[in-house]
Amino acid sequence: MIYVLITYIFYPLLYLLAALNKKKEFKRILIIQTAKIGDMICSTPVFREIKKKYPALNLSVIASPVTAELLKYNSHIDNIITLNTKNTKGILGKLELIKLLYKGKYDVSLSLNPNIPFTIAPLWALIPIRIAIMPNFCGTTLKIASGLNIHTVRHETGRLTLETYMEMLEPLNIPANDISKEVYKSPDADKKVLGLLNSKLETQNLKLIGIAVSSGNKLKELGINTTVALIKELTTNPGVKVILIGSETDKSTAQEILNMCENKDSIMDSTGVFSLSELPALIEQLSLFIGVDTGITYMADALSVPLIDIAGPSDMSDQRPIGENSLIIQKDISCVPCSHTFRAPYSCERGDRICITSVSVSEIVEAAKRLLGMVHGT
Repeated sequence: MIYVLITYIFYPLLYLLAALNKKKEFKRILIIQTAKIGDMICSTPVFREIKKKYPALNLSVIASPVTAELLKYNSHIDNIITLNTKNTKGILGKLELIKLLYKGKYDVSLSLNPNIPFTIAPLWALIPIRIAIMPNFCGTTLKIASGLNIHTVRHETGRLTLETYMEMLEPLNIPANDISKEVYKSPDADKKVLGLLNSKLETQNLKLIGIAVSSGNKLKELGINTTVALIKELTTNPGVKVILIGSETDKSTAQEILNMCENKDSIMDSTGVFSLSELPALIEQLSLFIGVDTGITYMADALSVPLIDIAGPSDMSDQRPIGENSLIIQKDISCVPCSHTFRAPYSCERGDRICITSVSVSEIVEAAKRLLGMVHGT
């Protein structure tokens, strides 16, 4: 609260100085999105629509060290600034953030993930047009701080967060109705993926099913035993091969899954093999992706790959796959949803994760059969 109060004390002067920086045409825009993989993928229509309207504009994005990899080959982005939000804590962290923003000489800042540093820093950096989202779950301090923005767009419960993002473009005279997501792969990604698959697959006519072995939020994880049982059921169908998908930190989990599976010839482990900029090339090769509501699920959705999203505690009205071949499995339980875009718990208040554990393997398999056309051998 102290940083907000200090900013309000200096607000008249800061507002005047920022207003003096305002140009007839803006040339440099900064988008702040330091949230996780799925949130970053759901932000990509914002980048595209801005560049579609103003192709000559210089567009910079502040991203976390992890998600910056997703933006590396995005043709709509001119500059990627990596920032660990832990480094914005304290007076020194906020001063460094202000210095970073001031050096950019931005005409517009667009904050897609709201917090105090990202609300006060654009004003101290004298950015004349400051647009931010007001989350549906918001503390008093952030509500007060939102008055420092030139435009604040409120996110309402029951609406896609992505639709709220697009509304934030209206003050820039950008008509944005296309909410299709995008992911970009590195130039050598296809070669690396095909090299792995060709060395492992005996035939090109297999149905390749990708399964995410973990989630960034452990509350949502499917669990090792369920994953093993799911693989067993899926691989009883001829012509099916399962590929385990995850990061380097998931390798031990993937190995445990492999050790528990009997039909090891029908399983491939890709955990830790591909970077985020290479992973789209692998996802494109899948006949089906199965995962909980996590980042790679939204990558598959952006690539129009058939997918099953085991939504668990997640609020599907906030954020969900929107592709025609997307199937969402979610139980009608009184405590669901408890996880939202702007308020995400990391543990279950009930202690049993019933929103995940009550989803049976047979339900997932039947959904997979429908999407793959495997029912009755079709």
